[in-house]
Amino acid sequence: MLKNYLKIAFRNLWKHKVFSFINVMGLTVGMSACFLIFLYVSFELNYDAFHSKGDRIYRLVTDIKTPSETINTSSTSWAFAPAIAARG
Repeated sequence: MLKNYLKIAFRNLWKHKVFSFINVMGLTVGMSACFLIFLYVSFELNYDAFHSKGDRIYRLVTDIKTPSETINTSSTSWAFAPAIAARG
């Protein structure tokens, strides 16, 4: 019975070549995009997972205020690390 279903499906795909090609390519692109998004999210969630104390990692940000806007950046000055070490 399964062999009969596969035979009918193949005949239908062969009969409607253009629509079959469009559907198969759409499925391929969709599955590839889903897989790449999954890999990206997995990488971002496990970025600092190799550290033994990864739950204690923090990100320091700097707010630079100009007359027209506030710029948020993740870079800090060179003296910031010794200042934190001296306080802790």
